[in-house]
Amino acid sequence: MNNWKNGTRLGLFVLFLSFTVSVLGQDFNKGGRTAYQFTKIGVGARQVAIGEATTALVKDVNGVFWNPAAITGVEGLSVSVSYANWLADLNYSAAVVGYTWDGIGTFALSATTLDYGELDEAMVTGQGGTSDARTGNTFTGGDMMIGLTYSKRFTDKLSIGLTGKYLQETLYKYTDNLYAFDIGTYYETGVKGITIGMSAQNFATESAQFLSEDLSDRGDQGYDIPLVFKVGTSVQLVGASNGFVSLGNSNSLALSFDAQNTNDYGERYNLGTEYWFSDFVALRAGYRFNYADGNLTFGFGINTEFAGKGVKIDYAFMNYKYLNAPHRFTVSFTL
Repeated sequence: MNNWKNGTRLGLFVLFLSFTVSVLGQDFNKGGRTAYQFTKIGVGARQVAIGEATTALVKDVNGVFWNPAAITGVEGLSVSVSYANWLADLNYSAAVVGYTWDGIGTFALSATTLDYGELDEAMVTGQGGTSDARTGNTFTGGDMMIGLTYSKRFTDKLSIGLTGKYLQETLYKYTDNLYAFDIGTYYETGVKGITIGMSAQNFATESAQFLSEDLSDRGDQGYDIPLVFKVGTSVQLVGASNGFVSLGNSNSLALSFDAQNTNDYGERYNLGTEYWFSDFVALRAGYRFNYADGNLTFGFGINTEFAGKGVKIDYAFMNYKYLNAPHRFTVSFTL
């Protein structure tokens, strides 16, 4: 009983802290003054397909990229790999492996990369009076993130998670790297599948500094990275045992909602839904509000077995009006 009380108090404190920091962060809008934008690219086709309204809904190993507390849903050893042919023909890849030790908690090791490919080098003005400023040479660049996550169930309802991560950005001959951490909570009320989740991401130890202080337009201030604060909730609309409506054991339908605030943009809202039939096939859809583009999302998932091991295949599509919409794929294994 004391453990339950202590865990609940700790969870409420973390929830309050996350909310307080989020509110305070709303006064600092630094559009165009943040680096490491790749940290805001959604990882996990399942999470993306439900409009990225995943803070309080999905509890799998890809939770490390959304809410570190959510990985307590991992049973045994879980491995997941994601890929997207990102905007402007960039290649975005992610991999994560997680394992749950009974009585200790869940650990996960994750990595993401954004490959810029080969880019044409160009001068400010053309050489020899020509209008073509390209030199004939090429250069490349890319982003990388490596994270280590730990999450624990403090009670049968409350989970708290923490991620420490190393970030690096490289373009041409300029490179910057720094360390950051995320914190999250996941609370299951036990009533009609209602859950509440909060996460605060990208607390950095320092700002990004690609050039020396005397050459940078920011001097010794550098560039902050995107601070992301999320609060979300989900509810089981249809479910055999915990839904508002029961349509038999084969049907399950959940609705989720996230509110998000960052230090480089205004408030954003995400709405998503997920329908499962016989725990075999899932249909998903969502909508992202107050985004310049990439609003409507949808996708599907298949949950099956291969050689006695659990296999999940997920696909997500996010509609872009002015850009080529990326297709995202995730394959997950339970070993």
